[in-house]
Amino acid sequence: MPLIAIIGAIVVVIMIISLFIGVKNDQCSQPSYSDSNTTEDLKKVPKSVEDFVKSHKEAYILSWKAGGFLPSASIAQTMVENGFNFTNPSGTSLWKAHNMGGVKTSKKEDFPVTLATYGNDAVDITGTKAGTSVGDNTGGAYTYFKDYNAGIVGKAEFMAHQSLYKGAINNPDGKVTLMAIANGGWATDPNYLVSLIGAYNSLGQKFKWIDKEAIEKYGEAPYKANSPIPKLPTDKIPNKNESKNTAGVDVDEDGCVVNPNPSGEVTGKNGAPTQNLPPEYIGKLTLPMPDDKNYAGNSYPFGQCTWGVYNRLAQIGMPIEWFSGDSGNGGNWGESAKAKGYKVEKGKPHIGWGASFHGGLAGSDPTAGHIAVVEYINPDGSILVSETNVVRAGSGLRSWRVISKETVAQVNFIQGRK
Repeated sequence: MPLIAIIGAIVVVIMIISLFIGVKNDQCSQPSYSDSNTTEDLKKVPKSVEDFVKSHKEAYILSWKAGGFLPSASIAQTMVENGFNFTNPSGTSLWKAHNMGGVKTSKKEDFPVTLATYGNDAVDITGTKAGTSVGDNTGGAYTYFKDYNAGIVGKAEFMAHQSLYKGAINNPDGKVTLMAIANGGWATDPNYLVSLIGAYNSLGQKFKWIDKEAIEKYGEAPYKANSPIPKLPTDKIPNKNESKNTAGVDVDEDGCVVNPNPSGEVTGKNGAPTQNLPPEYIGKLTLPMPDDKNYAGNSYPFGQCTWGVYNRLAQIGMPIEWFSGDSGNGGNWGESAKAKGYKVEKGKPHIGWGASFHGGLAGSDPTAGHIAVVEYINPDGSILVSETNVVRAGSGLRSWRVISKETVAQVNFIQGRK
């Protein structure tokens, strides 16, 4: 065989081997653990929605694993919430925040896969960065993501960590997923569901092929509640002194977030407002007015009554630990606290104590009950409480209510730990 033919054959073999290695590397790509680098070119303007979706396909597929949120439904929901603004993404509030669908501020524990994949700076819940204050009168600030990949995955994780949208998680049907989001109260617009289904029919269903790839890769029910938080390589773990895992919290053997020694450590602001104090109580309260800070260890869903009470008790220096599972429902706090050694008294209110209402009492949910904080005790035996998830449910708005003496007699009052 002529020398030139031999050399040519060798070159061909090398090219084939290189191609095989390249394909293998593509199939085995690993997530980035960088805390400083973005994961995409934010200056590159997509030509169309299709161009955007294709360039972020891996993030959409990962969002199915991270939160069980179907990619086609996620795309339709983004279109309704803030559209795909390619011509001037920096001029639209939620696009400034790389927020792919109105994700409110919550807790960093709600974004374990996003943080592990895109870095500890991938999520900002302070409500201070660009695009996080939209002014839509729904209360609360919006989460900032460092890029669109983090925003796509983060939205799925946020949704999965709330109790309101369970029907949307691990649901392979795009329209049913969107119905669950609307019924869960994601938006206050009465036409929200109609808009979502319209967007799915015109846009979302075009991307069922991504749904198929995601399901083939991660299965039909990839999201597991309370699954262990993914670990970073030991030399990449941020804030080592503060955490045993990537989200800055401790976990039990089931991967549940725990905080047996709650403190008043502030982890940022949540942007949730407080109603004006009723005029007749101005000058009477002995406790400081509620703030809008997040306190360490609060693993309750943003805006729920339990979330609000946890923060309030931590603020006034009477913290109470997180109760896992259904025993963390507001109506169960009395028994849960008693089992943990807290002082619990039925029918005997004290300022600064939690007030646990059993299911159905004072208009509370028949199953979950309710929890509030005693702010003032009236001479007639009634009490003033502060509470969340009563006015503008899910917004985090803290409101005030007077509870009658008759109802007070049926309430379990819980003393936090000083």
